[in-house]
Amino acid sequence: PLALALFLLFPRLPGPFWGIAAGQSARTGLNDEMTPGDVSDLSASGEPAFRVRFSGAIPPPAQRYWRGPVLHEFDGRSWRRARGQAFPQQEVVVTGESVEYQVTLEPHDRNWILALDLATQWPEREAYRAFDFQLLAPGPITELATYRLSAHTRYRAGTSLPESLRRKALQLPREGNPRAMSLGRQLAARHAQDPQAIAGAMLLMFRQQPYVYTLEPPKLADNAVDEFLFETRKGFCEHYASAFTFVMRAAGVPARVVTGYQGGEMNPIGGYLLVRQSDAHAWSEIWLGERGWVRMDPTAAVAPERIERGLIGSVGANEPVPGRLRQQ
Repeated sequence: PLALALFLLFPRLPGPFWGIAAGQSARTGLNDEMTPGDVSDLSASGEPAFRVRFSGAIPPPAQRYWRGPVLHEFDGRSWRRARGQAFPQQEVVVTGESVEYQVTLEPHDRNWILALDLATQWPEREAYRAFDFQLLAPGPITELATYRLSAHTRYRAGTSLPESLRRKALQLPREGNPRAMSLGRQLAARHAQDPQAIAGAMLLMFRQQPYVYTLEPPKLADNAVDEFLFETRKGFCEHYASAFTFVMRAAGVPARVVTGYQGGEMNPIGGYLLVRQSDAHAWSEIWLGERGWVRMDPTAAVAPERIERGLIGSVGANEPVPGRLRQQ
C-alpha cells in the first residue's frame, strides 16, 4: 500500500537530456549549451537516445556522426547556439550514394532530430534543416517519434561563407585564455594563415603531447581553455572540441562546435543500431574555402579508438562506462 501511494502521489521530476545538474557531476548527453570544466566527474548514462534501422549497408563507425545542436557563441567558458540573429542558408553539394534509414527518437522535450551527418532528405511537414545543417522539428519532441531520412556521408557543406556567419564563427571574448590566444596567433604566423595547416598542427600537438582522454577530467577555473591545454591536459570530448575551436578562431580560421552522438551499438536480434546517451560526442567544424565546412574531431587525434570502437574501448577499465560488463 505504501509503494502504491508513493507511485500515485510522488511527483515526476523532469530530467535533462544533456544537462549539468546541481553539484559536481553530470550525465553525458545533449544541451544547447556546453561548458567544459564545470564537471569534475562525468558519470556516463546507458539510457537509449535513439534507434536506427538502415535500408541498406550500415555506414562504418568513422562515418556515424549524428548531428545535434551547433554552438557558435563563446563567452570565455560556455559555448551556446546562435540566438537573436538570422543567417542565410548555405548550399550543400553531395557525392556518392545516399544512406536511407529510419530513426526513432526517445522523447527529449527539444525540437532536435538527431540525423546522420549530413541530412539531405526529410519529411518536409515534419522537419526542416537550419542554416548550420542541424535537422529540427517544428516543436518539441515529447513522445517517441519516428522519421524516415536520407543522408550523404560525402558532401561539401557550403559553397560560400556569408560575412555575417564568418563574423560569428570568429567571435571570441576580448579577455581570457591569453595563452591559447597566443598559440592561435603563432600558428597563423607559422603556417602563413593556411587553415588546413593550422588545424593539422593542432591535431599533431594533441597526438604527440601527453594529452589524456578521460571521463573524469579535473575541474577547471576561469581560463578553462588555457588550463586544459597547458596544465591538466586531461579531458572529455567537449574539452578537446572547445580548445580546438578556440585556437582556430584565434588563428583567424572560422570554426564552431558541433554536438551530437558518435557511433552506436548494433542489436543483431532486433536488426537496429542503438545509440545511447553515453555515445554523446562533441567535435569541431572549420571553414576551408573551396571545401566548405569540414569536420575536425580532435578527440580522434588523442583517442582514435573512441571513433572505431566506441566509448567502452577508449577509456580505462576503472571508468564508469555502461555496457562494459555486458560486452565482456
